[in-house]
Amino acid sequence: MEIGDEQQAIDAHHLMLGEDFEFLPTWTSAEAWEDYAYRMKAGRRGEHIPEGWVRSALFAAFDDGELVGRVSVRYELNEGLLHYGGHIGYGVVPEYRRRGVAQQLCRFGLQELRESGIERALVTCASDNIGSRSTIEKCGGLLDAKLPEIEASHGAGTLRFWIPTQSIR
Repeated sequence: MEIGDEQQAIDAHHLMLGEDFEFLPTWTSAEAWEDYAYRMKAGRRGEHIPEGWVRSALFAAFDDGELVGRVSVRYELNEGLLHYGGHIGYGVVPEYRRRGVAQQLCRFGLQELRESGIERALVTCASDNIGSRSTIEKCGGLLDAKLPEIEASHGAGTLRFWIPTQSIR
């Protein structure tokens, strides 16, 4: 995310909070946008990472100047991400869904991981999220496990998929 993306990103964040999805991971309105954008860039370099977090990056996707989605790329996995988060997390603004945006975001994340030397990526989704499951499978995801619900917002559980990053071109 860049400094000029502020209003579109905040609007998307508030829109998607209604779906129980944080479009801007770890952002609160108390944090200046410039600080958030800096923190996201520093995290990609492995700098200023809070305890318990991992090196990660946040990328935005635009179509004709309109923010359509974002992808979080986590270059490492901690215990929590190993079960319920994975290497890649993406979100698409509702009006741009079912247009292939999620698949493009996932593929971008896989390419980013491959360029960082990661040979296979863990991607998870809620077991009742048919669209996300389809996206992951179209990107080469192989189902590894179905994990139980850990809290009410996780619905029927979580599906874990592994995707070889070398298969993404």
